[in-house]
This record gives sequence, C-alpha cells and structure tokens, in this order.
Amino acid sequence: MSRLLISFVIVTYNSAGTIEACLASIERHTAGSFEVVVVDNSPGEETAVTVKRFLESRDGVTFRLDKTNDNLGFAKGCNRGAKETTGDYIFFLNPDTELLNDAGAEMLACMKEHPLAVAVGPAIFGSNGTVTVTCRNLPTVSRIVLDATGIDRWAGAYRMTHFNHQEPRRVEQIMGAAMLISRDTYWQADGMDERFFIYYEEVDLCKRLMDAGGEVWFWPAAQVRHLAGASTDAPSVRARMIYVLRESRKKYFRKHFGVSGELTIDIVDRIEGVAKWIVLTMMGMLRGCASDREKARGFLSVALGSAPRN
Repeated sequence: MSRLLISFVIVTYNSAGTIEACLASIERHTAGSFEVVVVDNSPGEETAVTVKRFLESRDGVTFRLDKTNDNLGFAKGCNRGAKETTGDYIFFLNPDTELLNDAGAEMLACMKEHPLAVAVGPAIFGSNGTVTVTCRNLPTVSRIVLDATGIDRWAGAYRMTHFNHQEPRRVEQIMGAAMLISRDTYWQADGMDERFFIYYEEVDLCKRLMDAGGEVWFWPAAQVRHLAGASTDAPSVRARMIYVLRESRKKYFRKHFGVSGELTIDIVDRIEGVAKWIVLTMMGMLRGCASDREKARGFLSVALGSAPRN
C-alpha cells in the first residue's frame, strides 16, 4: 500500500458541537490521499459518540478515534495522535475549525516553493468571514510588556497588527489551531513539549524549528475557518484559561531565557493581573456582565499566583 500524503491530527475536548463539521470539511476539500486521527481528551462520551457516528457513515477514508482515559492536554494529545500517523505530513487542526479549501495541498505548495519551510500556517477566518490576525513574533520580555499594557495594539511588535494577513511571508510564529509540518521534521524536533498542557506549545515548537535553521511561513492561499476557542473560551472556564495561559508563558520563558526570564515575566504577569482585575471588576459592576466578572476572577488569580477555584 502506498504511503499516505497528509495525516490530520485533531485533539478534542468537549467538541461534540463542532467536530462533525470539521471532519466533513476535510473530506469535502482534501483531494489527495489522507487519514484523520482524532484524539479525544473529553471526560464524557458525547464527542466520541459524535465522531463514531460520523465514521460509521463513511467508507474509503481512514478515520481513527483514540479515546483517552484522561485529559492529556493539547501538546501530549498532539504527540499521541502523531505517533499513530503514517502520512508524510502532519496537519494539526483544532476541532472548532473547518477547511474552506484544500488547505493541505496549498501549504504543500508553499513547502515546494520554499525548500527551507518546515512549518506552514493558513489564513484563518473568523465566523464573520474576516481574516484573523494570527501570526506573531516570538515573545520577548519587551514584547510581553507592550502586549500587557495594550500598547502593542498600535506598536504591533508582538502581535504583528500592521501585517494585513493578505500576502505570504516568513513569520516567527503561526497558530497551532492549523499547522502543517513534515512528519520527519516534527519528530526530529521531538514533537511538542508535553510540559505545556495547553498554550505556548506551538510557540515553543516554532522557536525550536527556527533555531534548527528551518523557516516558518504564513500562506494565505490555504484557508481555514476557526470558531476561536469553542471549548476553552466558554464562560465557565475563561478564568482558568487566563491563568493557565500565563503559567504556560512562564514555562516558555524558563525554558528559553532561564530563571531570570521566568521571574521577570512573573512580575509582569502579577502587575497586569492587578491592573486588569481592577478594571474588569469595575466594568462588571457598571455593566452587570458575567463575562467581565469571570475575566476579573482570572486576572486576580494571576495577580495572586494561584489557580482560580471552580
């Protein structure tokens, strides 16, 4: 049997509402040979049942479901799924995304045109149809300070807000929600660092790929729709995700900038936490908005350095 070209790896967590559309879009738009591995980290069975129902109605395409017994996190789930693949390229895709065209083939064209390209990201569109600003420069202390203070919205030193995402270009960081990488390259880099439970695992991977001499590319000819955090931005988990993101960021700085880098970012985080807790608490009282109160709770936990209680 000939080797498959692209292996899609999708890590799910309570994704029953979006995974079927994601799988259907892969089947609809991908012209070349492919397989799909779904690693389900969900505590319940609803997502797995939805995937199984979809698989039962399809013939001739290789779909596999790996139901974990625990929430392994995103990085570990990606590695677990990647180990089950046989394709020459791995296309990591979030369960709340849908392909809008044959994105895998388009990103393969990027790699053929740019031989040093080892990871490629597509243009990602929101539910309103507008392109999302997804590319970033790699984080440094100064860039995180600009971001935490809101100055980077105008400066664009970190979030690249002045890049319109209409043209292909080399970048330092692409979004892990949709990323194509050579299978050999992925394992040569030892996959994703499983110390990152969620957030910053793709940042770390992009840095390591670049440090090894590879190029990371944004390729807008490939197009994906993303519902942006359908499972991690729900009001019930927003406070915890605010805290977890900054804990992952500290791990990144500890890994790449040492203890001093981690301590500096911890100070920045705590100052940001206090300031945003005050602002969001006042907004919550004035507007009576539960979302503001939940975000305030998250930033208070950042200021205190302890995870929010459920």
